Amino acid sequence: MKIRNRIRDKVLLACLSLICGFACAPDKTIKLELSTFAPSTDRLTIMLQEWCDEVGKRTNGRVRVNLHPGATLTTPSQTYDSVVKEIIDIGFGPMGATTGRFPFMEVMDLPLGLKSGYKASMLSMELFKTFRPEELSDVKVLFMLSSPPAYLQTRNPIRNLEELKGTKLRAVGGTTTRVTAALGAVPLALGPTDVYDALSKGVADGAIVISDALAQLKWGEFLKYTTLNTRTSYVNSGYFVMNLNKWKSLPSYVQEIIDDMSEEYLEKMSQLWDEKEKDAITTLKSEGHTTFTLSPEEEERWVERVVPVYDEYVREKSAKGIPAADVLEFCRNWVKKNQ
Repeated sequence: MKIRNRIRDKVLLACLSLICGFACAPDKTIKLELSTFAPSTDRLTIMLQEWCDEVGKRTNGRVRVNLHPGATLTTPSQTYDSVVKEIIDIGFGPMGATTGRFPFMEVMDLPLGLKSGYKASMLSMELFKTFRPEELSDVKVLFMLSSPPAYLQTRNPIRNLEELKGTKLRAVGGTTTRVTAALGAVPLALGPTDVYDALSKGVADGAIVISDALAQLKWGEFLKYTTLNTRTSYVNSGYFVMNLNKWKSLPSYVQEIIDDMSEEYLEKMSQLWDEKEKDAITTLKSEGHTTFTLSPEEEERWVERVVPVYDEYVREKSAKGIPAADVLEFCRNWVKKNQ
C-alpha cells in the first residue's frame, strides 16, 4: 500500500509540475517579417524601423518585427500578393507597381488637385474606410500612404501648353500616360533605373515625378525646371498591410496596440514625406533649379484638356462594377472641403 501511495504521489507531483510549467511559461515571441521596396537609407524606411522597434516596446517584447528594406525580400510588384499568400507577414509597397491590381484605388491616380502627401494620404485612408473596396479585403489594412504631388520636371522651361507639346516625358501607369498624352506631350514607359540613361542621352525631355526623386536619383542633373501644374498633377499611392490570417492570430491586446500605432504612423509618415519633398526642393533651388507656376487662366486650359481622362475612368471602372462616378465625386468633394 505504501509503495502504491508513493507511486500515486509521484504521478500527482509530475502532473502538477507539468501544469505549472504550462501556466508559468512565458509567452512565445511572435516574429513578423516586413518587406519594403525603399532603400535602408531612405527616411521613410528609417521610420518604418522605428515602427518595428515601437511594436516591440509597446508589446513588452511579445512581438518582434524584422524589417527587410530595398526589395531584398520581395520586389514592389510582388509585395502585396506575397502578403496575401503568407510569404511575408507585412508589406509596404506602391500600388502603381501592379497596374490593374487595384482598380478602385486608381481614382488616386487621377488629377485631383491634391497639394501635399499628408492630404493625399488622408484622402486615401478615407476612401478605404468609406467604401471598403473588395480589392483590399484579403489583407488587414494598417494604413494607406500617398506621396506629395508629382509635378512636371523638364530639361527646358514649360509655361504653357504650346511649350509642352511634343515633349517626351517619362510617365508610368495607365492614368498618368493618358494625362500626359491629353496635355499634348509624348509619354515614355521607362523603369526607374532607365530614366537617368534616357535623360543623359536626350531620349527623354523630362518626367512627371516628385522633386525628391530628382534629388535622390540624380535626375536633377538634367531636369532644371519644375512646372507647378497643381490641378493636373497626381500622387503615388501605397499600402501598409498585414496578412489577414496572421492578424487574426494575434492576441487582442496586440491588435489594439498595432491599430493605435497605425493611426499614429499614418500621420507621422505622411508628414515626413512632405518634409522630404521640401528638403529636396530647397536642395534643388540651391543648385539653380527654377520653378514656374501656371497662371489661373493657363491652368484652366490644362484642366480642360484632361476632362476625357475622368470620363474614361468612370466608364471603364463602372463596367467592372465599381461605383466610379460616386467615388470620383467623393474625392472631389473631399478635396474642396479639406483644402
